[in-house]
Amino acid sequence: MKAYARLTGMIAGVALGLSMGLAPVYAQTLILQEEGALEEGDMVLPSDNSLYDEFKIEGTAGQTVVVDMKSGDFVAYLAVLDPENPANPVLGENGNVSGTNDARLEVTLPRDGTFVVIANGLDSNSRGEYTLEITLLEE
Repeated sequence: MKAYARLTGMIAGVALGLSMGLAPVYAQTLILQEEGALEEGDMVLPSDNSLYDEFKIEGTAGQTVVVDMKSGDFVAYLAVLDPENPANPVLGENGNVSGTNDARLEVTLPRDGTFVVIANGLDSNSRGEYTLEITLLEE
């Protein structure tokens, strides 16, 4: 089993988002950048027997989290879970982006606390290396 990832650094940047012709400015903070691999010995998702790694992150209510996963070896699949809401733990999930192996997911956190990011492949045959980046957006 893999240990939870540690914060690897903080990077500030600026992103522009368009909404009704206006361009709000968002501060971006990179809270995790990880190079990992889906390989034998990883955790197994019971629903489809696919391998996954999980990463814990801290956030506050209303904060937007963007998760990017890239792989040249398999089709990436992401989920963000709220472990304090067992009745409905999935805040968001997403698979490949525009016909690539990459996955991107953007969620708004419902509360202050700890959340779990699942780095997964599309199916039980998914094996290989990936990169994962988790960014917080704030106006």
